[in-house]
Amino acid sequence: MSSTPLKLLLAVLTAFGFLTGCGGKHSNTMFPSVEISQLSSIKELAAYEGGKVTGAEFNRFLAVEGFLNPDAPLNDTSYRKELLRQLVMQKNLISHLKTSDKVQKQVEDMWKQIKRSYDEDTRKQGYEVLNIRSSDVTNQLTNQFKLEEYFRKQITSDELTAYYKRIENDLTRVSFTQLAFSTLHDAAAAAAELQKGTSLQDVQKKYAEFQTVSKIENADNLKLSSLSPSFIDVLKKQHIGESSEPIKMGKVYYILILKQKDKKTESEVKEEMMKELVLNHINRYIQDQLPRFHVTFSLR
Repeated sequence: MSSTPLKLLLAVLTAFGFLTGCGGKHSNTMFPSVEISQLSSIKELAAYEGGKVTGAEFNRFLAVEGFLNPDAPLNDTSYRKELLRQLVMQKNLISHLKTSDKVQKQVEDMWKQIKRSYDEDTRKQGYEVLNIRSSDVTNQLTNQFKLEEYFRKQITSDELTAYYKRIENDLTRVSFTQLAFSTLHDAAAAAAELQKGTSLQDVQKKYAEFQTVSKIENADNLKLSSLSPSFIDVLKKQHIGESSEPIKMGKVYYILILKQKDKKTESEVKEEMMKELVLNHINRYIQDQLPRFHVTFSLR
């Protein structure tokens, strides 16, 4: 078996147990121990309008997270406080949500992933160390996917499109040649020649003779968002093979010749965007909605 530790990543504020690819089962996973002596006896760890969270409930919530995410700092106070807020949100919403066929299928698929990642002995070890049962994991996965489904339904097509426009520079990769000139006069003249159809090689040769071209570089497969704003503005509008007008940056004038541009479509990245927007909606709920329920915490 592989000696690589299993990574089951869990977002801090959402605790959605989306397992990443693990490449086989692992028998050496170190599950974190949860210090429960002070938690289990607390009758009211958090209170809100319409309900409360007991120490025993929160301890079980922490333990399941430790099973899904062995690297989680379960005994860190700041981490616990964030998870307690999430549990309050979950309890506040979950009673109004039904378990759909889709949610049941997601839980089943997650268990298949867990069993591919943890062999039977490892699972048993996790249950013993964390003092939980498989049913605790199932219940928590069900709650998490119900919450995800609830927030997904709130995301509109307009919101998706707006989000796509905000991140489209991250989704675009470009390859281009850049020529750098020390004077605007030479840069403008070279740009005019390139736009008339003079080859790059001939332009390079001509201006190299006068030592006005400081450098010619090829940039390949770069994320558009990683470039300077001036380059981004030009490259977004350029077509393959086109050369730009001179772009001034500091004391240098650049001409860009676009070689390739690849941009992922909205449909190609829809699922990834949905996941990000779900996290955004959850965070906004925790920040904006939870205070309306007058939540008080006694976790120290």
